[in-house]
Amino acid sequence: MNPNREQPSSASLSENNHTDTGGIRALLKEARLSQRAAAKYLKVDDRTMRGWCSEDGDPPAPVLRALNPKHAYAEGLSQMIVANERTIKAIEEGRISGLIDVGDPESKTNLMVELVRLKRRNEEHGALLRLDQAFHRRQEAMLRMNEQWLPRGSGVPTEDCLDEFDAADEEFRAAQAECDRIAGEIRLGKR
Repeated sequence: MNPNREQPSSASLSENNHTDTGGIRALLKEARLSQRAAAKYLKVDDRTMRGWCSEDGDPPAPVLRALNPKHAYAEGLSQMIVANERTIKAIEEGRISGLIDVGDPESKTNLMVELVRLKRRNEEHGALLRLDQAFHRRQEAMLRMNEQWLPRGSGVPTEDCLDEFDAADEEFRAAQAECDRIAGEIRLGKR
């Protein structure tokens, strides 16, 4: 269940509040990207990237999100799911009939095999996306609960914090079980 996405590693945008030009430099540093590499990754001109890094204009929010792996990973999975859904719909509606040779029954079979493959990929990507979201929800719940401990808090987590952590943990375990099931099917050659 590896979507083979190579993403730079850095902390999340919401956690670090990278919203200014210093923020883009920090994201580049955390992602271990040079300005030139980032410009190539973002498909922008080198001068534009240098300008953003030297406080000559603010980078747009999508640029900051693209440099943030937490958002980029989830966004990438979502985009793959949407693209696959469009292809699935086109196959089911017969709009991709040009790939079928009417005289060759095997070509229709190949199209149906592709349809099944795309549906399975979407199931896998959806499971990974749910796991990622559940992980981050559980992590945020844990951080809120930890803020309640001494010396910053009263020393006792609130009932709401404990309830949120329990719900987030349950969601994470369910998402993990779904990914484990899919991984098991892949190992057994059922996918």
